[in-house]
Amino acid sequence: MNFKNFLLALVTSSIWGSSFLMIKYSLEELNPSDIAIYRILIGALFINIFVRAKENIVKADHVKIFIISFFWMALPFYMFGIAEQTITSSLAGLINGSTPIFVAFIAVVFYKLKVTKIQIYIFTGFIGVGLISLSEGVSDISFDIGFLYALIASISYGIAVNMVEPLIKKYDSLIVIKIVIRYALLLSLIMLGSTASFKLPTAEVSLIPMLILGIGGTGIAFLTYYKLLESVGRISSSFIVYMIPIFSIFFGFQFLNEITNSIQFVGMGVILSSAFLYSRT
Repeated sequence: MNFKNFLLALVTSSIWGSSFLMIKYSLEELNPSDIAIYRILIGALFINIFVRAKENIVKADHVKIFIISFFWMALPFYMFGIAEQTITSSLAGLINGSTPIFVAFIAVVFYKLKVTKIQIYIFTGFIGVGLISLSEGVSDISFDIGFLYALIASISYGIAVNMVEPLIKKYDSLIVIKIVIRYALLLSLIMLGSTASFKLPTAEVSLIPMLILGIGGTGIAFLTYYKLLESVGRISSSFIVYMIPIFSIFFGFQFLNEITNSIQFVGMGVILSSAFLYSRT
């Protein structure tokens, strides 16, 4: 990976890492349904303005993309919003770091991926997830429902990655993203419209965080990620996933004084090591 691609990876991971902080700020004024809908809406406007490639996807694949939009955006964006009502933005970012483990688990169980070492990495990865759940450390074991919601979001990403891979190989990845986000907007309105307040974000509280989430996390970051994917491939681009929790912890501590305990750091190390070793198989 040359310096240009390394810089691109760093920018992408920092944008996605900051998204958990932006969700936390947005929750001061908006509810999780609002955040999910506005984030997808802003991202859809951005991507559809800047991605002008011709769409030539067959009808049968539109059904697959519709399903992918649920697991890739509509569900996880909402789940992280609910999760951060009760857990820190740092912990949400840590849990998101388990996504590669769920990608591997789903690939082995449902897609019958046969690589002998993967099962070991999945097992150790789940041990890491368990350690991260110890928000109060081993001396005071507790469970927060927000952890479960964030875990559902990470599992959802794992499903989406496995489903979208064949389509990205078949079509231009940017076209797939463009259509995914359109369907995600439709789904989010159907699913969350009844619980959304549709309160307009104010400049004093949530407007800037929502613009960063929509334009940055759902727009620019997706575009730069797939640009990097085309340049260096899946294995090298996985560097982004490993960096996201580091940025989420940094931003959470810097702006919200969130503390991540030593047990959770160990858990994150186990997950990242397992994910890295999986990516090398």
